Amino acid sequence: MLGLIDYLVMATYLALLVVIGVRALKAQGSPDEYFLGGRSIKTASLTVLWFASWIGGASLVATVNRAYTLGISAVWYVTALGVGCILFGLLFAARVKRLAHSHQFLTYPELIESAFDGRTRIIATITTILSFMAYAGGQLAAAAAVIAMLLDLTFEVALALTSLVVVSYTALGGFKGITQTDWIQALLIFFGLIFIGLPIAYSNGGTIDQFHEQLPLSFFDIGGWGWAIIIPMALSIILSFFVAMDGFTRCYAAESEATARRAPIIAGLLILPMGIIAVWIGMTAVLALPDSGGEGDVLTAFVTTFFPEGLKGLMLCGILAAIMSTADICILTASGNVTHDLYQRLIAPNASPTQLLRVSMMASAVIGIMASLLAWQMRDVIDILVLGFTINAAALLLPTLWAVFQWRGYSTASFYSATTGLLVVVGCKFFEPQLPDHPFFADPLWPGLSSAMIIFITLHLLLRSKHSPSSARPT
Repeated sequence: MLGLIDYLVMATYLALLVVIGVRALKAQGSPDEYFLGGRSIKTASLTVLWFASWIGGASLVATVNRAYTLGISAVWYVTALGVGCILFGLLFAARVKRLAHSHQFLTYPELIESAFDGRTRIIATITTILSFMAYAGGQLAAAAAVIAMLLDLTFEVALALTSLVVVSYTALGGFKGITQTDWIQALLIFFGLIFIGLPIAYSNGGTIDQFHEQLPLSFFDIGGWGWAIIIPMALSIILSFFVAMDGFTRCYAAESEATARRAPIIAGLLILPMGIIAVWIGMTAVLALPDSGGEGDVLTAFVTTFFPEGLKGLMLCGILAAIMSTADICILTASGNVTHDLYQRLIAPNASPTQLLRVSMMASAVIGIMASLLAWQMRDVIDILVLGFTINAAALLLPTLWAVFQWRGYSTASFYSATTGLLVVVGCKFFEPQLPDHPFFADPLWPGLSSAMIIFITLHLLLRSKHSPSSARPT
């Protein structure tokens, strides 16, 4: 299955990530350095951060699995990621950087408070922590599935090993450590798939002629996943770009407005072909690995079956890189919320930079452990991640638009809107109430987003009828 060289390559790679995190620890002098890399990240590195963070477990491992059973319709997940990234760059990034530079924001909820009030910031903090814990948990579950298959371990042991590595270099290295590791991981992902994965797929039956001759017609139905699933999934992913704290963090970390704008646009253009390649490999695996049945990790099975020794280890490092590079930024994002928006804001407002740095590292470790526990309980990668997207999009879309574009609004409308959206999504997902059999109720996004919009607009109009808003944050 794997040769000695493959195991040595993988062991070296995992050890290298931890070493980079330890070395980056020495450069941490303040929370600004730990969370934002000193606000001096250049275009190339920022593009790598955008790319590596979104090409993760769902983008590769889960998309290949979906393509194995659905065909080309599996491309929608990654397509939505690429489109969301580009739209964020075009419409939001420069404006977010400008606001961050003016107010020296460290986290996304600070932006919300600057437009509304402290209670809305708390709701934004809770929402962000929950969604990013889900993102990290989904990635750790994907990584554990790969490790379990490669090393013939139980899922639980593989999850513990994966979590130890990711949490270690994230907690120790902070943003600078992630920037350095993501350079390695992005190169492995991009060049590994294009220059190694795709040619090997092509040489093992993955040609257009073979697809048309041997695959069923349903594999060429772009809506084969089901439009009732595709539309809310794509919409929640795209909208989440405009409310996800990791995107705001990258804008804060950029050296300039131009850098903040260029990086997500370039990354989005690089992300789009990754979905096509993942689908291509998944459809090739149907022909080359017909006994797989789509169970387990199809991508890893394809690599271990057809790649030569040495390249197996390198490509598997690329797969793990894709997963870990998303998990690390999710853990760091949630850690920033805990440290700055909860600990410093509510518990120790006069904490020293050294004290905040220690709390940041401990928070990263705790968030990583909790994400690992979530992964242990919920193992469907795409379902976990889409839940995170939906929570963010439904609860925070309108308050974020008002804050970024500095429209005049009411804190009461923002607070109750975000709270309603969050509660409706969580209630629909976890308590499974008896709802009408209608496409509107098929996904938590629709009732969550609709209820949040109704509350926001209704309260906004009622309050405006009593007194015109004179500032960006009236009550």
